Amino acid sequence: MTLPDSLFAALRRSAAETPDTEFLRVSGQVFTYREALDRVEATARGLRALGVEPGDRVGIMAGNCPEAVWAWLGANAARAIDVPFNAEVRGRLLDYLVKDAAPRVLIGSPDHLAAVAATSDYDPEVVVPIGERGPDGARPRSRQVPFGELLELGRSSGGDLEPPGPNEIATIMYTSGTTGPSKGVMLPQRYYPGQAGHGDNLFGFRPDDVYYLVQPLFHIDARSYVSACLCFGGVVALGERFSVRDFWNEVREHGATIFGTIGTMLWLLYKQQPRPDDADLPARIAVCSSTPREIMLDFEKRFGIKIVESYGMTECLLITAVPPEETRLGSIGKPVAEIEVRVVDDHDVQVSAGEVGELVYRPCDHFSMMQGYWNKPEETVEAWRNLWFHTGDLVRQDEEGWIEYIGRKKDSIRRRGENVSAWEVEQAAAAHPDVLEVAAIGVPSEVGEEDVAVLVVVAPGADLEPGDLVEFLGEDLPRFAVPRYVEFVDRLPKTPSERIEKRKVRERGITAAAWDANVALGRR
Repeated sequence: MTLPDSLFAALRRSAAETPDTEFLRVSGQVFTYREALDRVEATARGLRALGVEPGDRVGIMAGNCPEAVWAWLGANAARAIDVPFNAEVRGRLLDYLVKDAAPRVLIGSPDHLAAVAATSDYDPEVVVPIGERGPDGARPRSRQVPFGELLELGRSSGGDLEPPGPNEIATIMYTSGTTGPSKGVMLPQRYYPGQAGHGDNLFGFRPDDVYYLVQPLFHIDARSYVSACLCFGGVVALGERFSVRDFWNEVREHGATIFGTIGTMLWLLYKQQPRPDDADLPARIAVCSSTPREIMLDFEKRFGIKIVESYGMTECLLITAVPPEETRLGSIGKPVAEIEVRVVDDHDVQVSAGEVGELVYRPCDHFSMMQGYWNKPEETVEAWRNLWFHTGDLVRQDEEGWIEYIGRKKDSIRRRGENVSAWEVEQAAAAHPDVLEVAAIGVPSEVGEEDVAVLVVVAPGADLEPGDLVEFLGEDLPRFAVPRYVEFVDRLPKTPSERIEKRKVRERGITAAAWDANVALGRR
């Protein structure tokens, strides 16, 4: 099958070939391919009628709902750039993201739009609330057009929608910064079909597959399954959020054959009390990252599911994977056929097999990965130095090509599927008047990946309580980035230039003196 140049082209093809076939289940509603195309084209024409032109940004801030799908695909069909903001982001980070993207139109649920209005003084030309209730505290200088009116405006507007080219930017998706602010990853139109094609070559997607996903649509993981469905057929069952109690029942209810997960989710599912029907599941593949090697084989046996371990990032979704017919504990697999990979030292010289180095890669097909960082040309050049994209991740590759993940060179924390910027946590903590110095690190979590910890030097004469600091940080950070641990220390290690030496901080870790929010606040 020839891959289309955009998801809009893929949707048009599917709607022409199988118009009455089910495409999307979400929020208790079902939509066929024909119905999806109607809403996507109406959204696109509505945006055009509001003055949106190719290259304009359309911000989206909402949970998993039908309108979030139509807004994403409709913006792309209008040849605009959709910008999915993390729905949990608040405070200074949200203000930075909105001003950096500068969307001409902002679409979102009333609560999320109200959060933007309360945080940022940026005024988009148009605000599009999802639902009947308008946003509280909305910007008076922004025109208000409810999403239902946007669709009607589009249906009453004429003119054909010219399909976007493969090289046109479809999405700016922000990924956590590591040594600075979050970066907007510019994804071209063909990125989505291209990555779906990579996945099909590995997993063998079927037209009768049902993709169940509970990850949010502002993450690339969730969007990848929608892309696969549009390009190769099937049904997307879109959940609102991950629930340990309901997950398997929803997999059964939807007849899901493929679902995505992360290591933390596997841990939480595995720790549930075994049931006689654990293996009575329709799913054939669980695509996972950071699979805990301690439980992988037993998890597969208990639930009758094949776990496919993969490694990727927003910039390029699928870089390495363990083929479905194989099991390789502790490995992130081999490079997929469409990606060229090397392991290099600090001078970009390829290291020998078995030696630890940084994983760098580049694509073998066109427009299948990110085209740069929005408004950050220097960071783009640095990431692409010597014509290889640098992941900042340390790996070891053996003689047969199998790759083992070692850790990160860059200063970020991986918590429950989210990349947390240590720099952003530190900036938020440093804003507290009683904090003199701070270092944020990741520490091992009992459910896999890491928890966020901060080591804090308190200002002289200050009387700071850990719980008060965490409450303060909760006003500026998304929930997943708020530290679990706070430890007060007398000093932090410094370099000769008086910079905090994070390597030594990470080596030290935290001690029994650290305050634990889970214990103090009675969390589980």
